[in-house]
Amino acid sequence: MESWKNQKSRTLSEPVSILLPVCNEAEGIESIIAEFVEVVYRHVPEGSEFLINEGGSTDGTKEILRELNKRWPFLNIDYKEKKEGFAKAAIQLYRRSSCPLLFFADSDGQCVASEFWKLAGLIQDHDFVLGVKKIHYDPFVRRVASRNFNAISRLLFGFQFRDINFGFRLSRREALLKTLDRAHYMPTLLNAELTILAYCMGYRLCEIQVHHRPRIYGMSRGLVPNSVPSESWRAFKALIGLWREASRLKAAAAQRTGS
Repeated sequence: MESWKNQKSRTLSEPVSILLPVCNEAEGIESIIAEFVEVVYRHVPEGSEFLINEGGSTDGTKEILRELNKRWPFLNIDYKEKKEGFAKAAIQLYRRSSCPLLFFADSDGQCVASEFWKLAGLIQDHDFVLGVKKIHYDPFVRRVASRNFNAISRLLFGFQFRDINFGFRLSRREALLKTLDRAHYMPTLLNAELTILAYCMGYRLCEIQVHHRPRIYGMSRGLVPNSVPSESWRAFKALIGLWREASRLKAAAAQRTGS
């Protein structure tokens, strides 16, 4: 595997907003943020920023973040009184950002910060660069649900992306905010909806394989078996709603580009 220091030679010319939603990750949040600081933030262009949305944690995460902020004053942390959910946290991070490039990552410790440089090497020619897990270390139920969701999405929309909801992606801010303005179908699968909308709106997307780690801090709070039927039905209905809108979005994109 190419070392991240070699990957880093693909120099970015534009500042990056590093966006991290955090909620109840006390066991590992210090090492997780330290990894993103040392491997990504310290090597991106001047003017970059590191934004964190703290989502109403109750396990001591807030206190740890406040201590980390003393060590790293550049961390821009927004604390919430109560839990608002992933989608709201992600939307707030996207809208708080100010740099031309946006790097979004999950904060559960499964994302490998150095893989950012793989995405960075492709962003010059794309609007969205999506990480796709080389090996999935999610729980079995979540892997099955994700595989089915991605397969149905490919069938409906005609793209070949394999992991459209993975929270490890580098985007152009202008393109992302335009897609975000149209997002309202999938509150629990926001990144998937943004991917579908961006594709239908004619933006340039690509995927690249990245390493994914087993979760070593805390317990997964993802999909649980007894919620699979209801969540699957909810996701399917949202996909149908997006599919009905897709032809109009594609026509508008074709008109805009003159094709």
